[in-house]
Amino acid sequence: MTDQPHEQEWLTATAMEDEFTVLFRLLPAIPQDLGTSDFPARVEIIWSYTSPNETGMPGPEDQEQMNQFEELLVEIWLKAGLGHLTMLITGNQICEWQWYLRDADQALQVLNETLAEAAPLPIEFHTEADPDWYAYTNFMEQVTE
Repeated sequence: MTDQPHEQEWLTATAMEDEFTVLFRLLPAIPQDLGTSDFPARVEIIWSYTSPNETGMPGPEDQEQMNQFEELLVEIWLKAGLGHLTMLITGNQICEWQWYLRDADQALQVLNETLAEAAPLPIEFHTEADPDWYAYTNFMEQVTE
C-alpha cells in the first residue's frame, strides 16, 4: 500500500481455509458521506497464483505484481471516483479484491484501456448488482461478531 492522502485505516483479520491462513484487509465502515446506491456494482477481481511454499501465500514476485495492480486500480478507479475498494483477501493461492463501482462497464473499459499494452494477468472478474452493499455489510457483521 502507498501512503497516499486518500488512504485510510484498514481493518485486518485472518481466518483458516483448507488449513491455510487467509489474510483479510477490510474497509472498517462505509464512509458516512458515501451513498452506496451511487456505487451499485460489486466486482470481485480474482488473481490465482501458485504459492512457492506450503503457506499458500504468494511469492515475492507475485506479491509485487499484485501490489502494482492494486495501486493501478486505486489510481484509475478510486482517485477517478469510479469505485471504492472494500476488501482484499489473500491466501490459499488466491488474491481477491472486492470493489463497488459506479458503473462496472465503464470501470472495466478504463482498466482494459490502461492494461492494453501490458502482459495478460491471471485475473477473473465477477460482477453483480449490490446497490445496498449487502455483501460487504453481511461480511462485516460476521467479522465483528
